[in-house]
Order: sequence, then C-alpha cells, then structure tokens
Amino acid sequence: MKRIRIEGLLAGFSKLVGKGKNKHTLIETDDVRYIYQPLEDLYVLLITNPQSNIMEDLDTLRLLSKLIPQYCDGTTEKDVSSHLYELVFAFDEVVSNGFKEYVTIQQVKTYTTMDSHEERIQNIILNSKMNEAKEAARTKAKALEMQKRDRMKMGASEFDMSGMRGMGSSSLETHTSHTPPAGFRDKIDVTPVQEERNEDIRTGPASNAIGMVLGGPGGGADDFVKQLGIKEAAPEVNPFEVKKAAPAAEELKDGTMLLVNVSETLNLQLGADGGVQRLEVKGGIKVTCFSPDVSRVILVTNGPLKRPFMSRMQPRLDKKKWAKGGLGLKDANKAFPTGSADALTLITWKLTSKDESLVPFTINCWPSNEGSSSVVAVEMGVSNEDIVCKHVTISIPCPSSKAPQVTSLDDGKTNFLSREKVLAWQLDEISSENDQATLEFKVPKMDPSSFFPIEVTFTSSTLYSKMKVKKVIQANDGKEVDFKLTSALTTGKYTILGEEEQD
Repeated sequence: MKRIRIEGLLAGFSKLVGKGKNKHTLIETDDVRYIYQPLEDLYVLLITNPQSNIMEDLDTLRLLSKLIPQYCDGTTEKDVSSHLYELVFAFDEVVSNGFKEYVTIQQVKTYTTMDSHEERIQNIILNSKMNEAKEAARTKAKALEMQKRDRMKMGASEFDMSGMRGMGSSSLETHTSHTPPAGFRDKIDVTPVQEERNEDIRTGPASNAIGMVLGGPGGGADDFVKQLGIKEAAPEVNPFEVKKAAPAAEELKDGTMLLVNVSETLNLQLGADGGVQRLEVKGGIKVTCFSPDVSRVILVTNGPLKRPFMSRMQPRLDKKKWAKGGLGLKDANKAFPTGSADALTLITWKLTSKDESLVPFTINCWPSNEGSSSVVAVEMGVSNEDIVCKHVTISIPCPSSKAPQVTSLDDGKTNFLSREKVLAWQLDEISSENDQATLEFKVPKMDPSSFFPIEVTFTSSTLYSKMKVKKVIQANDGKEVDFKLTSALTTGKYTILGEEEQD
C-alpha cells in the first residue's frame, strides 16, 4: 500500500469521526472498515477491509491499546511521539504483513527486549582488553619514571663528587707547590663537570627533543596513559570470568581447607487462581578443596534421595558408598581437584510436581477499577510452613507514569522502580509466625492484565530435599576433616501469571 493511499484513509477517518454522529467505535465504508478506541486525546485505529474477521480485529485493537501504556510514560501526543520506535517494534510483533500474530503482552515484551548473548561476551572481552592495556601502560609508565629518577639521583651524585674533587685540586694548587705523584694523579677522576652536565641534560627532562615528559607537573603514570589514548573505564564485573586466586584467599582466611556447598533452585509458575502450572526444584552438592591434604575424602550425608526426587551422580563416584549415604571416589588413591576454580559437582537432583502444598507462599493479586483509578489489593499467605523465606521481594508490574499511591500496608516496605515500571514489595521474612501480609495501592485507571506477571525472589536455608552433610572423613583412615558447609535455597523464576497469559 502506497503512502498517499494511507494518508487518504486517515484523512477520511478524521472526517467521519469528526461528524460526531457515530456512537460506536466502528465505521464501515464500501472499501474499508475503521475500528478505533479513544485513548484520552488520541485514537488507537485499526484499518481493515470489510471482509476481515471483526472479532479478531477487536482482539488486536485491545492488545495494541494495552501496549501503549507499557512503552510510553503517558497517553498524550508528546509521550507517544517520544516513544515512536518502541511502539513500532511492539506493534510489529502483534501485526505482521497485515495478519494478527497470536501473542501476549509478556511475549511482546520478551521479543522486544531480547539482547544478544554473543554481543555481551564481545563487549566483556573488549572491556577486559582495554583494562589490561591500561594497566600495562600504567605499569610501564611507573617503571620508566623510576628509571628516570634513578638516573637523576646517579647524575646528582656524580656531580657532587666531581665538584668536591675540583675544589680540592684548586685549593691544593693555590696553597702549596707540592705536586702529587704521577700514580696518584692517574687515580683522580679529571672528567670535566660540564661534560657530565651535558650528558645529564641530554637524558633528563630538560631536553629540547620532542617527546613525552615523564615526571613533570601533574604528570606521571596517569599522563602516560592519557598520551597513549587509553580512556579511563570503570571496572566491570565479568560474569564469565573464573577467578582463581581471590576466592581461595577468602576461604583460607579462617583456615578452611574444604568447602561443601549444598544448593537448590526453585522454578515456579502459578496461575492467577493460585494453581500450580509448573514447579521444579534443582539441587546439587559441590566440594572445593584448597589443599591436597583434604582432597581424598568421603562426604557422609543423610542420603540417598528417594522419590519423587530424581538424582544423577558423578560417574567417578562409588555408587555402593552412595547407597549408604557416602559420596566418594571409586579409587581411594585418587583425589578431588584442588583450587577454588575447580569446584567439583558430586551429585545433582531434580523434583517436578504440581502439588500446591509444595508452594512456599501464594500471592493473590486482585485489581479492580473504581472511577478513574485502578485499585490493586495484594495478599500473601503461607502454604508451606517448612520453608522459611527471607529477603522476599514481590515485583508487581505497574505501567503508570506516576508512582502508585500505597493506601494500605501491614508489613514490609514498598519501592517504586520508575525505570522498570515495577512496584517492589519487600518483606524481611515469611514463615509460620509471619504467615500473612496485605498491600493495597492505587494508580490511574488501566487494564487489570497490566499488573501481571508478578515475579518473586527470596532465599531460604531450608531445602526441599532436606539434604545434609553430616561429616567429612579421610578415605584412607576414616579420620574426620574440618570443613565449611553452606546450604541455601534460591529462586530461579518464580512468577504468577495473569488470566490472559495462562496456557
């Protein structure tokens, strides 16, 4: 379709809707059908042919209307104009080549915010090279500066010695006519002082030659780095970089030579009605040896794990020992890897279920429209008292241009992240003693589905598997070994979906 045709259709729509006689959001002519929805001073308009499926068109229009507050700070013409490209990309995910794509708001967000894993790695490598080059240049500058200072000190020392020798010789010739023996004269350094000074000048900072000046006012290593054209860059944390020395040093501070880590990750997806759509727990045991003296050991646990847990063991471990709860190598003469970068995973396990009693706590989010505002009531309730959750954060999407007005809060605190358009409800602990909490807030009127999906994060020292490492013993003589044990349950992806996003 040509541009002049589109402009003609839009001009025709403005004339038809401007008459004010049409009471519906549908205008149909012989050639086209206009389906629109008012949005404050603007219109969300969908132009189709009369043969198009009007039910699908209405669904498409509603989805487009919901996307606008997701990507714009408001619904004014200025707000929409400042986010044109974001809206175009989002609308392109909904309508492709004139046909509707069956996607949800969350899927559109995922598609438009996808980043490149390869690009991240390349940026990390580039920043690492820049930091290495900067550090190498700084080290070289310091070395050159130290060499220059040493030369200056040596030159000044030779100058003082020569001056003293010159003064002594003049005094001797003036006050006495005694001439020293030839052998003694040969031992005296008669190198002219001016020659030393000239040599010093050629190599010192006062040279007339063109080049960098080290050690000048405000100079030093930083000036050397700047003249090389290397920009100062803030240190960046490389998530793909394996640090070997630092973690070992940290662990060895308290004398710990053996570190055992038992961890689990919870991935949970709940429906709007509280039903479990997917619950998955993945866990494992890792051992880190900081000394060869503790690398030939056996971990004594309360295992093996029974159903519904499914476990997999490192092939080098002895299955007969694991049948009695021990984790050790088949060959007692072999050792575990030594070093913090070589932590060995001994065993992993997995639990998959739809049992609602396994859910640590439920979130009931109930949005409702009252006049020109949307009132959202959120309730938290414990459903599994065995799991004590700490540092809980419940992130509720809130695509509003203004911060939500919290009208009721009986526990925790809230924080509105304006950039992410999220209201974060933070609770210190959720347990049997703190088993209920409610939050209520108010925002300008918007679609109820805008407040989903809700994301939850927390940590817990209680594991689903109840896995424990009782002690660690030497494989050859059975003597107990001191070790440090860490045990934690964390969340991977814990989400509560809206009604439209459920499968």
